[in-house]
Amino acid sequence: MKALTINQPWIHAILHQGKDIENRSWQRSYRGWLALHASAQPSQDVDFPVHIQVPALKSLDYSAICGVARVMDIVTMSSSKWFWHPEDGSINYGWVLENVMPLENPILCKGARGLWDLSPKTLLEIKRQFPKLDFYE
Repeated sequence: MKALTINQPWIHAILHQGKDIENRSWQRSYRGWLALHASAQPSQDVDFPVHIQVPALKSLDYSAICGVARVMDIVTMSSSKWFWHPEDGSINYGWVLENVMPLENPILCKGARGLWDLSPKTLLEIKRQFPKLDFYE
């Protein structure tokens, strides 16, 4: 299973506030289940869409797998309120996320840049929390 490290409070927004797109400056051919890893440090001074509250950064989990989602597509245009439209004309790749599920007990681990592979131990811990999911479908 692949994982993606994302700064808080964006992980929180994906897991609890309906953020259905993860914005990246790069794309991959990857589709399927993805572990959502919260980085060690938060993003500061973030702008959420109108009427969506930015959570208190001190209340969030860091350096941990916090949930899972399925990458269904990677697009360059979207009507999602979470899709970022760069002002400089550069391309943004929106990773379309579905079946988003938070872990009841986040799993502490180090992350990495780009897409990275979970250790067998971490994957087993995720499977214990979601015993009915087939992460290989």
